[in-house]
Amino acid sequence: MAKRKNYQSDFKVQVVLESLQRDSTIEKVRTRYQVSASVINKWRSVFKRNAYRAFEDGAISKKVRQEDSPKYLKGIIGELTVENTLLKKALSVWG
Repeated sequence: MAKRKNYQSDFKVQVVLESLQRDSTIEKVRTRYQVSASVINKWRSVFKRNAYRAFEDGAISKKVRQEDSPKYLKGIIGELTVENTLLKKALSVWG
């Protein structure tokens, strides 16, 4: 029994996008990438059904990590300010 091939997502996207080009045919893409026409049609169907997700709120904008949030950064600045003040006082006592 033949083993099923597992393709990477970026490969699938490349095949689908090429198959959707005006000057290309599924047969040309199938031959070029050695993938059956039925598999390409399946990938195209999945791609078209889920394409709207690329434009959902927040999908295009960069995901913000907790460490990059303004609230977190202000907290760090506050801690460093307190630390800096304490060090200046300690230096003035010893200096």
